[in-house]
Amino acid sequence: MENSRGKVFVTEDVLFAPLAIAGLSHHAATVDLLEKFRFSDEEAFLERARNRFHGIMLIQTCNRVEVLVHGDAESLHDFLEEEEREGFTIYSGTGALRHLLKVASGMDSMIVGEDQILGQLKKAMSTAQQVNTSSPLLELCINKAVHVGVEVRKRTQINRGAVSIGSAAVMLAEEQLGTLKGRHILVIGSGEMGMLVAQALAAKDLTAMYVANRTYERAVILAGKIG
Repeated sequence: MENSRGKVFVTEDVLFAPLAIAGLSHHAATVDLLEKFRFSDEEAFLERARNRFHGIMLIQTCNRVEVLVHGDAESLHDFLEEEEREGFTIYSGTGALRHLLKVASGMDSMIVGEDQILGQLKKAMSTAQQVNTSSPLLELCINKAVHVGVEVRKRTQINRGAVSIGSAAVMLAEEQLGTLKGRHILVIGSGEMGMLVAQALAAKDLTAMYVANRTYERAVILAGKIG
């Protein structure tokens, strides 16, 4: 609730409400399994869950899928089984909070300390707000997780020298091929990974970069962002 001074106070029923998160990541899943677990239409998934929980958010990156709910773990488990998903791990209560903070801090990432996860958490919250599946509890958790993630990086410099997976791929290409200057490079896919790779390649003084994708329109969008 909000008082006349604009201060926001979270009441006990919000702070101690049930919280659960179900996740699958690169730690326990192959790329193929992650792709099968992923939800291609995020908004449709959230809308299907609207009446099952007080709130739900979906966090999807190249290497993880996390479903965060304002609700109990058993209901989340049953819902994901109905969605024909398997192999996930469920955390509840303080365990869910610890897992979320670990993810936000970059400690659970494939590239330890990478910064992209902070933007991905904000995007998950924004999408849930747009389709009206968010809740005050979930927004509190995401905002706090982002804040903690920023503080962890400031205090520990865990992200010093950290690169995105896309940058790591380009570095590997340079190790194998030598300089990329003057080369013609083909980027396959215009999703999140394709964007990260293309951004890293843009600084390599290539002669040309080509984008191949199943849908022409998305390839054009990526090309436009890279210039």
